Amino acid sequence: MLKKYLFIYLLFPFGIFAEPVLNLYIGSNYIANGTIDRFEKLCNCRLSQNYFNDNEEMLAKIVAGARGYDVIVATGYAIEELGKMGKIKPLDLKQLPNLKYIDPKFLNQGFDPKNKYSVPYAYTPVFLSYNQEKIRQLGITPNTWAVIFEPKYLEKLKGRITVFNSARHVFAAALLYLGKDPSSTKINDLLAAKKLIEKAAPYWAKYDSDSYYRALLRGDIWLSMSYSIDIFKATIDANNAHSKVVIDAMLQKEGNMYELDNMVIPIFNKNDKMAYQFINNALDPQSAFELSVATGSSVPNLVAFKKLSPSITNIEWIYPKDSKKMHTLISYDPKSRILINEMWTEIQMQCHF
Repeated sequence: MLKKYLFIYLLFPFGIFAEPVLNLYIGSNYIANGTIDRFEKLCNCRLSQNYFNDNEEMLAKIVAGARGYDVIVATGYAIEELGKMGKIKPLDLKQLPNLKYIDPKFLNQGFDPKNKYSVPYAYTPVFLSYNQEKIRQLGITPNTWAVIFEPKYLEKLKGRITVFNSARHVFAAALLYLGKDPSSTKINDLLAAKKLIEKAAPYWAKYDSDSYYRALLRGDIWLSMSYSIDIFKATIDANNAHSKVVIDAMLQKEGNMYELDNMVIPIFNKNDKMAYQFINNALDPQSAFELSVATGSSVPNLVAFKKLSPSITNIEWIYPKDSKKMHTLISYDPKSRILINEMWTEIQMQCHF
């Protein structure tokens, strides 16, 4: 008997019954455990998560030749970039019956007409969160982007503000405040935004897209450009810790950006069946419901939304009521990308006073 197993091992040294694995490339803490469990039972496989912090980071890795992913969850402009580079497969929507649960307003977006390459997963509004007590004491109402750009606010908040380490989001906020298209690539609009940012930047404490909410929780920072999923988690953590710091948030009257994240299948995926199983499972109302409850993610799933408690759906910075004031980021043309990156580098190199 021992010789028999030795013979099999020599023929198949890595095992003949290797467990299938789907490699998912996604932001951290962006899928519910129940969704993972159902998928693994469905496909008799294992889900392996690989994380990225920023869509630009993800794009850079794919451009550099990273190939070990079967499904990618990325925001709109990144999907457009991946499509232009030929890095993602056209989808067979007939294999995704649960797509019927998605609110039509999140389909057929400009970055992917007719959902040729992608289907919606969740979305994340961007806004200002704040230390409720400190902001009240200063007599500031952060319902406008003016509070991170205008001296009359900045002088009160110097060293207590963070904005994202993202040219796209900071320029978008500046353009919104100036009454411009937040995705404008007109040279005069970009120069006006750059001038506004340059005057405000010395008052900011840090460019921070990752750990700003911890600084809010500590009370070191009083006002932050924020993602809804981060602030949802931060408010829960603060309550659980009986923190004296109360974090609140609100949208801005000039409008806000949101990141609409979508699922795609990269061209180097070897198991389309398993990829479609994952995507269709993620589109299931139960998966979307679990995602919103667990992470505070805004879900575009109509059935899941109806199941959610009003304590979540009535939070406007998670589910904005006025969709006309919500904007998605678009892919820049190469010339505009270079120009904005150069402007951003100049801004970040300037010394704070």
